[in-house]
Amino acid sequence: MSKWKAFAEGSLIVSILSYLDIHTHLRGVSETNIQVSSLSIDEIKEQKLIGEYSCAGIHPWWLEDISTEDIERLKIKILELAESGKLWGIGETGLDRMYPEFFEKQKELLNWHIELSESLGLPLIIHNVRAGSDFLEIIKDKTPSVPWLFHDFRGNEELVKNLLRLHSNCYFSFGLSIDNSPQIRELLPLVPIENLFLETDNQKHLDIHEIYLRASEQLHLDLDFLKSQLWLNFKKINRKLQ
Repeated sequence: MSKWKAFAEGSLIVSILSYLDIHTHLRGVSETNIQVSSLSIDEIKEQKLIGEYSCAGIHPWWLEDISTEDIERLKIKILELAESGKLWGIGETGLDRMYPEFFEKQKELLNWHIELSESLGLPLIIHNVRAGSDFLEIIKDKTPSVPWLFHDFRGNEELVKNLLRLHSNCYFSFGLSIDNSPQIRELLPLVPIENLFLETDNQKHLDIHEIYLRASEQLHLDLDFLKSQLWLNFKKINRKLQ
């Protein structure tokens, strides 16, 4: 029996479960990792999928470098991938107040991604920099139903509670910040483990195994238990395993 079949049937044979990396821009196949890959501009243009789980979206940082025409072409490519059932999720998209000159355009694009994720029932992968209050207002207005995954979350406990109060299908992912941010190490145990994920993002300082080790130490949890819980979380938001 494959590890996927065993897991899909509810068996928690942790020793054969891979490490789940819920959000990465890194490339490279590992026999011990399962990655949810966020596609680059070129990969979206070429409609090149990475592994079994790919996400596509327009990152708010890209607005600095690409034209309005390029954005529209990317939207067409993303829509084609999504409607053909080839994407696991939509994003990474979001709001970044470090780029105020593009903020209104960021909002427009975020709304497009929200509508697409809702129409297809796909998780939304979110980039949030100093825009927590904005997302609270957006949730109040949009009342989303699909999972929202806040990757590399840098908010506080109050924001976690408010997001979950308004949208219980929110999830929070952490990576290198567990190692280099005292604030995140304090926050980590306060995030409901049923809403937790771990990631590598685009950094190479720590691999996903090392991130799991840091998290298990900070949470005072057995490593295998943490792995199994995050796979349960993944199963909950992954239509392929339901």
